[in-house]
Amino acid sequence: MQKVVLIGVDGATPDIIEPLMNQGKLPNFDKIRRKGTWGKLASTIPPFSAPAWASIVTGCKPGKHGIYGFETTDSVETHLITSSYRKAPAFWNFLTEIKLKNIIVNVPGTYPPEKINGIMITGLLTPSPESNYTYPNEIKEKLTKEELGEYELEQMWIEDFPRSYLAKHAPEKLLQQILKQMESRATVTKNLMKTNDWDFTMVVLRGTDTAQHFLMHRKDLLLKCYQKVDQIIGEIIEMNPDAIFFIVSDHGFEKIKKILYPDNVLYNAGLLKPIKQQYHSSLFIVRFLVSKIWNKMLQLLPANIIKNSSFIRKILFSGSSKNKLIDFSKTKAFSTADGRGIQIAKKNKYSTGIVHQKDYDNICREIISLFKDLRDPGTGEKIVEEVFRWQEVYGEEAIDPPDLILKLKKGFTALEWIRNPDSVSDILKLKGKNISYVFKNDPAGRSGDHAPFGVFFAYGKHIKSGYIINGASVEDVLPTILTAIGTPLPDGIDGKLLNDLFIERPLVRKVDWKSYSTTGLSLSEKEMKKISKLRNIFK
Repeated sequence: MQKVVLIGVDGATPDIIEPLMNQGKLPNFDKIRRKGTWGKLASTIPPFSAPAWASIVTGCKPGKHGIYGFETTDSVETHLITSSYRKAPAFWNFLTEIKLKNIIVNVPGTYPPEKINGIMITGLLTPSPESNYTYPNEIKEKLTKEELGEYELEQMWIEDFPRSYLAKHAPEKLLQQILKQMESRATVTKNLMKTNDWDFTMVVLRGTDTAQHFLMHRKDLLLKCYQKVDQIIGEIIEMNPDAIFFIVSDHGFEKIKKILYPDNVLYNAGLLKPIKQQYHSSLFIVRFLVSKIWNKMLQLLPANIIKNSSFIRKILFSGSSKNKLIDFSKTKAFSTADGRGIQIAKKNKYSTGIVHQKDYDNICREIISLFKDLRDPGTGEKIVEEVFRWQEVYGEEAIDPPDLILKLKKGFTALEWIRNPDSVSDILKLKGKNISYVFKNDPAGRSGDHAPFGVFFAYGKHIKSGYIINGASVEDVLPTILTAIGTPLPDGIDGKLLNDLFIERPLVRKVDWKSYSTTGLSLSEKEMKKISKLRNIFK
């Protein structure tokens, strides 16, 4: 049986990795490049972690797996996605059905853990350390220094406050925290591989994403982060010399030049109405000052205090729901999908929706024109490269997609929610109802954000040496890895097999693999026999 290892390096970007390989600073990456296959990997549109990792593990585009961002798109309330929102089967579901054993560690969006043939430890979007985030449950008890190693959970939003402070005042300390978290997940993964039988292992190293978000301006610290990843990859390869390795990232990275707030644009156009948003009023200014003080306190608190405080977590999440910030009885459109999507408040979708179906196309055209014509007030340059209708990006059968998708010019990023002016003096300077929609500074302290292309590496038995792959996309990872394992491909996926990276062209077979572990269905005996018969797909 051919063992396969998939190492995700979140946010790893060719613009950084390739020069460092050429300079000899990433010896293991360079060895894989020379003795294996590598190239760019196109992310999803937009290039976000949640949909991209879902596409990597399912072989499907977002329209089919239904994940468009960290938040759900089927409600005006803010709900973080969970594994139950993924509408397509993942690696571990397919392999569990045919009795192959999995080790899955730190993959974003996998909470709550699924019942698989093997072990799963969930990653980003796990609510808290108190959660049942392992399968089987008893694995959690073994996450100690004496057994598998301590496992540091990452909690979205909560850790960003202290990170933003450290990025500005103690960047070296922030890097050490990032490396410590990454090392903890790598140690647990290596120990699981040593102590358990497995056919497929997947681990995601998230430190590169965090470092590039907050330390993009510090090349010296980014180098240390990538070198740590290089070291971990070398150690895992040395432990498993007979395995085939795939190393992928969900997207790339670039420096943030400016930030667009689409909700501010919609507010200025009269399409979005906030709750209690009366600029110049004394009550608004008091709330504004209280919010500033609260955010500064959160930045100064140690990350462990914030992570371990259920009270602080409750305050942070309870105040961020869209229906507590936006007056949906008067709102026609609002941003979603981490600021790159626009949702129309349709009557036939939301109980609070006010847009009739007959008016839908006109509203879409109005918003498309609004954002296509949008320019940076400071420079006059265009901000939005293209505005897509959902069908163009996700297909006619897409599950609850954003109605419109923004493709921004390089250097621009976007964030959800209305952003208020940065100071009381800015509030008092406001003329009429219009508010700024482009800002230079990120309130979270980020200096980098996602770019459209990540990286793809393949190394080991059956893999070509010194080959550069072209035209690969995130949804191509699953069919290519299943082929390397020696398993026929399921019908219904969007990804294509990257045939060219194999020394011998594999004999590809497809099966009607409709089973999904959460549906209660199972493969028929006929299909099981067919899969077993087709397992050896190389000549």
